Amino acid sequence: MPADGLRCRECHRPLRRPSPSGLGPVCERRANARPTPVLAARTPTTAPVPSIPGQTELPLIPFQPTLHSL
Repeated sequence: MPADGLRCRECHRPLRRPSPSGLGPVCERRANARPTPVLAARTPTTAPVPSIPGQTELPLIPFQPTLHSL
């Protein structure tokens, strides 16, 4: 029997017992099992991109269709 309409904040299933985290038992186990993502620091590249003789650089157009998007 759900307690006063409380629901899990992850899956929105009714909770039988109130939880301080607001998660049900299954979602709480899943949340504790997930590793926290570690963002790697990016180092900017300062070297210029070498140009190849005989090739022209095409301008980048935002949202330009490619063969994979067709």
